[in-house]
Amino acid sequence: MRLPLLSVLRQMTVIFLFLLVLGVGWSLYAFFGPPQEETAPFLLTVSHGTPFRQVIQTLARKGAVSSPETVIFWGDILGLARSIREGEYEISPGNRPYRILWDLVAGQKYYEKLTVPEGFTIAQVAARMTHMGIGTIDENLALMSDGDFLRQLHVPSTSLEGYLFPNTYYFSKGSTSREVLSMMVSRFWRVMLPEWQSRLQERGLTVNQGVTLASIIQKEAGSAKEMPVIAGVFLNRLHNGMKLQSDPTVLYLLPHRHHLKAGDLKIDSLYNTYLHEGLPPTPIDNPGAQALQAVVFAKDVPYLYFVSDGHGSPSIFSRTLPEHDRAIRRILRDKRGISPETDSQ
Repeated sequence: MRLPLLSVLRQMTVIFLFLLVLGVGWSLYAFFGPPQEETAPFLLTVSHGTPFRQVIQTLARKGAVSSPETVIFWGDILGLARSIREGEYEISPGNRPYRILWDLVAGQKYYEKLTVPEGFTIAQVAARMTHMGIGTIDENLALMSDGDFLRQLHVPSTSLEGYLFPNTYYFSKGSTSREVLSMMVSRFWRVMLPEWQSRLQERGLTVNQGVTLASIIQKEAGSAKEMPVIAGVFLNRLHNGMKLQSDPTVLYLLPHRHHLKAGDLKIDSLYNTYLHEGLPPTPIDNPGAQALQAVVFAKDVPYLYFVSDGHGSPSIFSRTLPEHDRAIRRILRDKRGISPETDSQ
C-alpha cells in the first residue's frame, strides 16, 4: 500500500505545483498582460490618505482594470500600494494595469499643455488661455495689468507684455490664471540672468527698456542670425537721438492689421516711433531668448538703417540715408521683377 500512496502524493504535488504556476501565471498575465478594450480616457482624483484598495476598485468600476484583486495583490507584493501619490491623473483604459499603477506611483499627473510662441502678445496669450478654459479673456487681461500682481512678480512695467516667456508649459488641470501666468514670468526671470541685467545697465538700458527693444527685434528680424545686428542698428539710432521708425510698434496699435498704410504713420501715440523718439513705453510682444540675448550682446555695427522684403530674405544694412534709399529701390525693383541692369542709379 505504501507505493501507491507515494504515487498519489507525487501526483497531488505535481497537480498543486501546476495549479500554483497556473495561478501565478494568470495573475501575472492579468497584471502585465494586454490592456483592456480601448475606451475614452477619464480623470482619476487621488486624495491624500485614499486607501490603495479604494483606488483600484475605482479603476475597476471605470473599466480600466478587469481583475482588481490581482492588481491589489501585486501592488502589495511589490510594495507599490504604499507609494501612490495624490493628484489628478488622466487614465487611459488602453494601458496595461502595471502601467497605470506605475503612473500613480511615479506621480505622472494629468497636465494641460499651453504653448506660447515667440512674438505673441498678451492679448493672444489671454485668448489661448481662455480657449483652454483658464479664465475669460477680460479676466486674464485684467490680471495681466493688475498692479499688485505685477509687483508680486517683480515686473517693472504696467502689464505683463514682454514678460510671458515664450515656451511650452505643462500644468495641472484646474490651475488658475494666476498660477499659469506666474509660471511664465518665473521662466522669464530664469532666462533674464543677473549678468544680463548688468550688461543692460552698462548699455544705459533698464530691464524694461531692454525687453521692449527685444520685443521690437522679435518682430523686425527675418532670422535669429540678424537679431544682434538689428539690435546694434537700433542702439545706434537711440544713441544718436534718431527715431526708431519701426513698423511693428505702430502695428501694435492695430492688432488686426499686418501692414501699415500711409495714414497710420500719423497716429498720435508713444508707440508710433515714426513720430516720437526713443523706445515705446512698454514691450509690444513677448520676445524669446534669442531676441533678448541679441539686445544684451548686441553687435557693435556701423549701420543706422536696414530694410527687408518682408518675406524672409536677408535684410540690407546701410550706413547712410542715400545707401538706405538705394536698398529700398532695389527691393522694390526685385518685387517688380525688373533686371538690375535696366535700373538706372
